Amino acid sequence: MSEILELQQQLEELQTRLAFQDDAIEQLNKVITKQDAIIRKMEEKFLAIGEKLQDMQSQLPDKSFNPADEIPPHY
Repeated sequence: MSEILELQQQLEELQTRLAFQDDAIEQLNKVITKQDAIIRKMEEKFLAIGEKLQDMQSQLPDKSFNPADEIPPHY
């Protein structure tokens, strides 16, 4: 009889652990989903900034700037 009680206790403990693990997995899934959305928005912004930078660079004159070629203002 004690073996049956012991098995019942083990089964209840396993069921309890499983319930906590299911809850933890669900919480982690929510966090990952939220982080994925944030990362996607950041990627979109990063690409937009890259495109703006390319546009700005294409609007600059073709002459490359070399500080060594510039004359200081006091001359």
